[in-house]
Amino acid sequence: MGSNSQFKAALLLIFHLLFFTLVSGQTVPSPPPPAFPILTCIINILSLAICAPVLTILKFLGIGNPNGLCCTIIKNLSANQAASCLCIAIKANILGINISIPGDIKLLLNLCGVTLPIGFACP
Repeated sequence: MGSNSQFKAALLLIFHLLFFTLVSGQTVPSPPPPAFPILTCIINILSLAICAPVLTILKFLGIGNPNGLCCTIIKNLSANQAASCLCIAIKANILGINISIPGDIKLLLNLCGVTLPIGFACP
């Protein structure tokens, strides 16, 4: 009878070792990555096409009209909304020009008296 109880004890020990090895081998799932902000624009981004010549002149000549139509559109938005709308317009190639992100966005927003939000980046 001694060997039977030793066999049961050995079998129980093997079962526990196997079970806890399998359980401890399981990893805790990592948390999901942070969600990227979804860009939205509350205006028709086609209206920002008027900003293309303004930005071109601003980039190459360093002059611009802060009271022009482009800035009027941008000033009616919050800083986040303006930056988001410009990002969408750039990604959709609405402006039709090569744009440096975030440099040219900041340049245009500064002309219009709007400060680019800290840490803002076009995703």
